[in-house]
Amino acid sequence: MIGLELVEDRDGKKPMGKDFTMTLFQECLRRGLISMCYGHIIRINPPLIVTEEEALAGLDIFDEAIAATVRQVPVG
Repeated sequence: MIGLELVEDRDGKKPMGKDFTMTLFQECLRRGLISMCYGHIIRINPPLIVTEEEALAGLDIFDEAIAATVRQVPVG
């Protein structure tokens, strides 16, 4: 399992709002990546047999989903 804590800024460590994480979840799902969102914590559970190619494809999807979410949901 991989856990990512999303914060608005690194210094203050204020948790990212639920609207951001829920939009991120939807963007990931829309692109075929299943993740779990519980508030500002994102959990990704790859299978034990995940290949490097599949892992890199998942990271690309996650990167695209974050970019799309930042365009949709104001941060801060």
